[in-house]
Amino acid sequence: MKNMIRKNSKYLTLLGLIALSFISVDVSAQVAERDYHVVESGDTLYDLSGNYYSDVYQWPKLWGFNPHITNPHWIYPGDIIYLKEAGAPVAAGKMSSGQKSLSAMHLPVAGMVTNEVEFVGEILASPKEANMLSEHDTVWFELSDENKKSSPGEIYAIVRPDGEVESEDGRIGTKYYVVGTLKVTEQKDKYYDSAIITQGFREILRGDKLIPYERQIKVIQPIQSDKDLVAQVVEGMTVLFHYGEFHYIFVNRGAKDGIRPGNRFFVLQQKEGLEFGSNKDDMVPFSKIGQVMVLDVREDFSFAVVTDSSKEINPGDRLEMYKGY
Repeated sequence: MKNMIRKNSKYLTLLGLIALSFISVDVSAQVAERDYHVVESGDTLYDLSGNYYSDVYQWPKLWGFNPHITNPHWIYPGDIIYLKEAGAPVAAGKMSSGQKSLSAMHLPVAGMVTNEVEFVGEILASPKEANMLSEHDTVWFELSDENKKSSPGEIYAIVRPDGEVESEDGRIGTKYYVVGTLKVTEQKDKYYDSAIITQGFREILRGDKLIPYERQIKVIQPIQSDKDLVAQVVEGMTVLFHYGEFHYIFVNRGAKDGIRPGNRFFVLQQKEGLEFGSNKDDMVPFSKIGQVMVLDVREDFSFAVVTDSSKEINPGDRLEMYKGY
């Protein structure tokens, strides 16, 4: 059993999420006041269950508290493992007045932010006579570990670094786009291995990196918050001046602030109708102009999707989360 949930701990999860299914369990007195654990190298759900619940066979219940973990065999440094049950899921239609009814959402993976990524390979060449590659194109790649061989049918995610993400509180991490996936078609000893691009979310280039594949669609359901909290929009997965519905954004609050996947923030702006540039009037009251839902959480920041907006959402906009909502 223990070997089944051991994993290579140096890869980052691609933000894949499964539908929430919470399981009630009596958490033992050994669970610390903090209701989460930040994964370190060598951690497994099996071992964490022993540490926090004094019973290694509680790991399926621990997994049930963490629907963002798509595979219990694979957890990674920096992942947040919640030790207690989250707030109740929000039924469709049970939103506050004036807001859209919101049920579980199915969303494609956009990317990730982390300080620790170990690539397993790189796309080096292609027979296609073009700079940009896409679905169904053949590529030639090489694994980073010379002692490891790929296997036909094996799938990898294709990622590309895209600079640093910083908030007013400091550096969050390096941003990586998930640009597609490939499937190995032929392993060769003398030449590069061959693969075919099976999914393309953006243009794919020679030099793009490979990491282990995980599900590319996340399913997330809104849950009630157990606290009031104020946060801020840092920037988006794609750097733009303004953001709207279904754009992905970073929030400058994380697990240490009590945030969980499925929590929702209202977006507020303090702006007079004809205001432009830096001519801000601090006497103007805040107005709600949108809403975001948290998809993935790290200790110091979160990743969210804009679910509603009546105006453009900007980096620096105020976010408010309310207890019981």
